[in-house]
Amino acid sequence: GFGDAPSSRGGLARVAGWIPAAELENLRHALDQALSNPVFLEARPPRREEYSQVPSNLRHGSWLQPFAALVRNYGIPRYRELDPTWFLAVSFSILFGMMFGDLGHSLLIALGGWLLGYRLPLARPLLVAAGISSMLFGLLYGSLFGYEGLIPALWLSPLEDPVRMLKVAFAWGVFFILLATLFRIRNDLAEGDWQSALFDGHGLAGLTLYLALLTAGWQWSSGGSLTRWHLASLALPLAAILIWKWRRLEAPLGERLLVVAIEGFETFMNYVSNTLSFLRVAAFGLNHVALALAVFALAETMQTTGHWITVILGNLFIVLMEGAIVVIQVLRLEYYEGFSRFFRGDGRPFQPLRLTLDGGRP
Repeated sequence: GFGDAPSSRGGLARVAGWIPAAELENLRHALDQALSNPVFLEARPPRREEYSQVPSNLRHGSWLQPFAALVRNYGIPRYRELDPTWFLAVSFSILFGMMFGDLGHSLLIALGGWLLGYRLPLARPLLVAAGISSMLFGLLYGSLFGYEGLIPALWLSPLEDPVRMLKVAFAWGVFFILLATLFRIRNDLAEGDWQSALFDGHGLAGLTLYLALLTAGWQWSSGGSLTRWHLASLALPLAAILIWKWRRLEAPLGERLLVVAIEGFETFMNYVSNTLSFLRVAAFGLNHVALALAVFALAETMQTTGHWITVILGNLFIVLMEGAIVVIQVLRLEYYEGFSRFFRGDGRPFQPLRLTLDGGRP
């Protein structure tokens, strides 16, 4: 990519642009080999005010390509911004497995993804990763083609212990949001914006507020009463966020009061709603079992041939329809509860200039 337009005068030419630091010596060598006239190559790191102009040089292995495509669907990482592709690959697989845990159904997804890869190579890594994760959770849940009890549950049975399933989903949501907030702090520091890293609702102050909220919630749900320490731990980071927002906002007094109050309330409720949103992970895990039971109940009302036709078609319906719905729900969690916290996605990809030299040789 280019920061300034190329220019020339007489026998001289000037070209300015961006290049990965690792490729600098390769460029110098290539220019010396290709051009008979002397070349002067000057390089420097980008200044902070130029960060928005610097393209991102993103490279991913073949197994990360479908996840990189999902990231691009949301946006392109800025220069120095954390590339969330690996985070999406891991968390997508885990979330899908938790919501669609079945050893048999997920085996069909993994095999189908592998075979589909011959026609749609981009689909293979995503479907195989999702299928393998679901197979592991199927073993943990003791679920095989919707049948509970054919194989022993290595961990828990969602239908027999729904409360524990909800607790696991809640804990995963807390971990997910904490990690996303740490990513945001890292991105702000990488861009030199230490004030946002410290005082923003998605920065260190927001992280402290969230931890205080979790502590207070645990105390209250355990039957205890909130102490002054709990109230202070909630009030101090919230006050820091409000003061920082107040100082940044340039508006009349009434408007500043209204905007800061709304944004403070939004920051507080955002952590609560985002965490509770992860309860859908448990809900879909339970829904998967319930849907299989409905198929079996319908099959029991039929004769032998109709019974097995219903079982087979019902399982295919679960794999295709519910599998697609779970993918949508996982992406919703990734985009709205994850990416919206730390990923700005307003960068641009690095697209190198390609010139033809020596009569056609690039």
